[in-house]
Amino acid sequence: MDIHLLDLTLKLFTQTLSRLVYEPLSMSEDDLTGVQENCLRFIYYHDHSLTKEVADGLQISNAAVTKLIDRLEKKGLVSRKYPREDRRQIILELTPKGLELLETQRKKSLQRLQEIINRLEPNKVDTLKRGLFDFLDAALVKTELIDQICLRCGRSHITDCPGNLSYRSLTGEDKKKV
Repeated sequence: MDIHLLDLTLKLFTQTLSRLVYEPLSMSEDDLTGVQENCLRFIYYHDHSLTKEVADGLQISNAAVTKLIDRLEKKGLVSRKYPREDRRQIILELTPKGLELLETQRKKSLQRLQEIINRLEPNKVDTLKRGLFDFLDAALVKTELIDQICLRCGRSHITDCPGNLSYRSLTGEDKKKV
C-alpha cells in the first residue's frame, strides 16, 4: 500500500464530501460560519440545551458560546429561554427559521449523498461501508479519542454508529447520549 496515495485519496474524499454532499448552511443574505453551523446542529440534536452544555459540546469557552448565541439570535435562528426556577440557567432553542434551515439542509445533504451512492454497485456500497467502519475502528482505540471526535448526536443517537461500536468494544457498554 502506497501511504502517500492513500493520504491523497483520503484528502480528496474529505474535500468531495465537503463540497458535494455537506455544503455549508447558507441563508440568502448571510452565510454561517462553521462554528455557527455546529452550534445550530448541537442545539437541534440536544433539545432544550443549556449554554454550558453547548460550550462543552462544542469544546469552546462559556464566553465564546455567549457571543456565538448573540450572533445566532440576531440572525433569528436561536432563542434564549430563562426558567423561572433558576434564571441563571439559559435554555437554548432553535427558532422556526433555524429549524427549517437545518432540516432543509439535512434533506439536501442526504439527497446528494444518495445520488452518489446510487451510482455505485450494491456490493461497492457494502465494501465502502465496511471499509469506513474498519478504518474508524482501527483509529478510535481510546475512549478519550472517541469523546473528542464524537459528533454528540444526542436524541438522534444510533447504537450502530461506528463511534459507539468502537466505544463498546473498549468498555463493554454503549456510549451515553451527550
